[in-house]
Amino acid sequence: MKRISLVLIVILCLGFSAQSQDNPDYMMTDAAIQEMQMSLDMPRYTGSVPRYMITDPALREMSISLDKPRYTGNVPIGNVVGNWQLMLSDGKYIGLKLLQSESVVFGKGNMTSGSTSQFATASGSILGNDLRLDVVPENGTEVYAISVDIGRLPLVGTYIVFRANSASKPETLQARLIPSSA
Repeated sequence: MKRISLVLIVILCLGFSAQSQDNPDYMMTDAAIQEMQMSLDMPRYTGSVPRYMITDPALREMSISLDKPRYTGNVPIGNVVGNWQLMLSDGKYIGLKLLQSESVVFGKGNMTSGSTSQFATASGSILGNDLRLDVVPENGTEVYAISVDIGRLPLVGTYIVFRANSASKPETLQARLIPSSA
């Protein structure tokens, strides 16, 4: 008898709990859950911010570089698959093995400064004659935004090093591609 009474009480409690949560006037007691629910119920602006409204040049460039058309419908002028050697004007050297899928480029390699070398990853795209890469060294404290003109020889370009709380300025680089045989 006690067991049946206990089961009925549990069922009634669950029924009232479910009914109260379906009620739009139900107030949650957990503040974190209540805040999350309010946040989810807020109307959202789903449009994008026009580039001309972004005043920071670095953020505007990033906004431009994140455009989806950069990756779709863009027929690259050439194949950039192979081993790349980038000699930066600050004395650093980046060696990358790049792969390509349509206009998307990605790969990994090493960044060397003096006698110190560290692993690095790269991703980017080809837009017309412009190979754009973002290279991140293993330490993860900076990103090298690289642009190489692949439409003419010698292969030259520019780069900007972005570090937290640090001003950046464009520098120059020289590049060399050793095409992949496969």
